[in-house]
Amino acid sequence: MPVGLKTPIHTHPSPMLIHVTRGRLKHVRGEEINFFKAGDAFIESNNGGSHYVKNVGKKPAILQVGVVSVVGMPTAIND
Repeated sequence: MPVGLKTPIHTHPSPMLIHVTRGRLKHVRGEEINFFKAGDAFIESNNGGSHYVKNVGKKPAILQVGVVSVVGMPTAIND
């Protein structure tokens, strides 16, 4: 994830586990703001609501993402 990249506001139809291998992320869902750094992990629920993620670090971020889904279902839906 390049430095400064901000994802579109989106939701996830399936649960995801995200592990930050390198970098620093800002995760914003409504008024809730969280920061994640290398070594942190978090879960995105299919009930989590709309959010965006921005790389606020000084290097490209590397994320390992595991998704529990079915064939043909998108991993993200932009709002």
